[in-house]
Amino acid sequence: MTLFYEKAIDDEVLGPFFIHELGDDITDEDWVAHIDLLADFWLAELLGKDTYVGNFIGAHIKLPHIKKEAFSNWIKLFSAAADKVYVPELSERFKKHGILLSKQFISNLNPPTLKSSAIFQIKGKE
Repeated sequence: MTLFYEKAIDDEVLGPFFIHELGDDITDEDWVAHIDLLADFWLAELLGKDTYVGNFIGAHIKLPHIKKEAFSNWIKLFSAAADKVYVPELSERFKKHGILLSKQFISNLNPPTLKSSAIFQIKGKE
């Protein structure tokens, strides 16, 4: 987690998001709490541990200025950190799950719009 965030803070696309929310000092108590929370999140996601309490999408949706393009940087940095820290098998699990979560975030950033005909079909009308 720490390796990823050290790189993310310096990233020209991702850095401003993290600095705006948590500041630029990764040793600050807000950062430490965030990293601890995400360690719990990943334990829950990958190992099925009952460690995370929260809403991972809801926490990020409150940042309306996040664009889809930021997720490609996130995946690149996240993957590099996973490759550096974990054995290949575990790194692949992290990366695959990270990509899946990124797709979920992106789909929540741009919910599909329904045409009026689709609305009538949903209501059972033609």
